[in-house]
Amino acid sequence: MNNNYPQRTLKFVMDAVFPIRCVGCGEYDVYFCDSCLATVKVKKDFECIGCKRPAVEGNTCINCRNDFSVSRLFVAADYNNKLIEKALKLVKYGFIKDLSEHLTAIAKIYTDNLLSQDNFNVFADSPLLIPVPLHKKRLNWRGFNQSEIFAEKIAAKHDLELGLNILVRTKSRTPQADIKNRESRIINVVGSFKCLDELQGRNVILIDDICTTGATLNECAKALAEKGAGNISALVIARG
Repeated sequence: MNNNYPQRTLKFVMDAVFPIRCVGCGEYDVYFCDSCLATVKVKKDFECIGCKRPAVEGNTCINCRNDFSVSRLFVAADYNNKLIEKALKLVKYGFIKDLSEHLTAIAKIYTDNLLSQDNFNVFADSPLLIPVPLHKKRLNWRGFNQSEIFAEKIAAKHDLELGLNILVRTKSRTPQADIKNRESRIINVVGSFKCLDELQGRNVILIDDICTTGATLNECAKALAEKGAGNISALVIARG
């Protein structure tokens, strides 16, 4: 029994002022009810991280390979789905950490679908899962890194190694979501990441919540490649 009365009182007050409700139908006591979660369809098609054109198994197309260090992009759900968009925004800007669990459930369904395909194993050679890091100022402000939560859950489900504190964000920049111009987004994150470990040819899958231009993932991949990473893929919940 929880006898922490101050904590229980605070929780009671917070639940009264900001009650837990489904992002879809508004049902109380759950952030994503089973019925609404069931309406979210995982993606079956693939696209290039650079030009967004259809791509076989998410491979970066020949026209974009010189500009991107990410070799493949996997996108679990469609950002145009209003439930996905709302959930992602509530996690990032509403500080609703528990919603990360529901979004991870969608990613798990997606990875299971990938693994069910013949002659295609997204986790071949036991890649190292590395979440896109937040700068320490941003982490202190939000209190958690949703990409780290996604990575932890996916690693646990598929028995993969999780690489925390290997990749760090060394510069605090304007959040990408606040920048609308594509070129400005790309410039904004240049040189923002550093890999602290020698990876010696180890394959890596970067984990993040959302990919828009791919600039953040690309800068992460550059830092990993400098430390000897092998094939670098990326898995995100959605693409904006």
